[in-house]
Amino acid sequence: MSEDIGQKNSPWPKRLLIAGIITFILGAAGLYSTLPSITDGLIPDNFNDAVIEPGATVEVNLTGLRIYSLFQNTTESNGIDGSIIIYQDGEEVELREPSIFSGVGEMEYEGGITFSAMGWVQPSEPTTMEFISQSNQTIYLVDQNKVSEEAFTQPAVLSSCFSLLISVCLLPLSIILFLLRKKNAGQSSNVTLKTSDGRQLNLQMEGLTNRGAILTTEQIYALAKLQERAGPDGKITLDIQMPSGLASKSVPPPFSDRPDSTSTDAVKSFKESVKKSMSSKQSISEVGTESSITPSEDDQEKAPNWKDWDEG
Repeated sequence: MSEDIGQKNSPWPKRLLIAGIITFILGAAGLYSTLPSITDGLIPDNFNDAVIEPGATVEVNLTGLRIYSLFQNTTESNGIDGSIIIYQDGEEVELREPSIFSGVGEMEYEGGITFSAMGWVQPSEPTTMEFISQSNQTIYLVDQNKVSEEAFTQPAVLSSCFSLLISVCLLPLSIILFLLRKKNAGQSSNVTLKTSDGRQLNLQMEGLTNRGAILTTEQIYALAKLQERAGPDGKITLDIQMPSGLASKSVPPPFSDRPDSTSTDAVKSFKESVKKSMSSKQSISEVGTESSITPSEDDQEKAPNWKDWDEG
């Protein structure tokens, strides 16, 4: 029998929660340990497309639809020095302000080294731009797309990001399954029977010692008759113990009067054990009373056959 992920006693919510926590820890630890070493190799004075010295003019061929940012080393000055003028085809290009949306901003590296962004440009097509420095500090032209590609194509970074993605999926799913299991915690399995006179009987069976045991039609009929004697508001508590050796050897036929040449002895032994267990273990308690009703042998002999009840 397959195990249902949403059932009451399913271990899957706990398993998914543990897996989500583990993958989150692995992903976060991986990024924390690998990103500093990667970013140190992407520092603007080492990883750039052009270096513009103070007062110099530089022409650079740019690729369309890529973001090019301009940085200055502000470790000692603590601020941008001067400005820069950009021309494209003889026309001045506006330098856009750094923002979190464009991915351009101040960058700090090991040792307290700081690079501040002057701004960025994004040509709509491949072109050549002229950069004229009006600063006393060196300016570095950096292709932000190259930086992203270099940083996030590292195997360690990719695996860490993949672990974080899995954890983001597993953690909410485990919480949802926990809530569903808690909501269904008070529900119990029951069987609803309809008698020949139109009455509906609810039979609740809990605590069977052997999982997977199936009651025969004759046993269900006996439960229904006991429920009728208890009344519509009565409650029956049953403790049916199935012989472990018999349950593992064979499954009894659903009808006790059906011939079965391969398991006659087993069926006979099973019927005797069930009859003995039901006569000694089952008790009937009515709501609001403390009296119990036990059907006598005369009543059982006078009761109609289960076939008439089943076919009625």
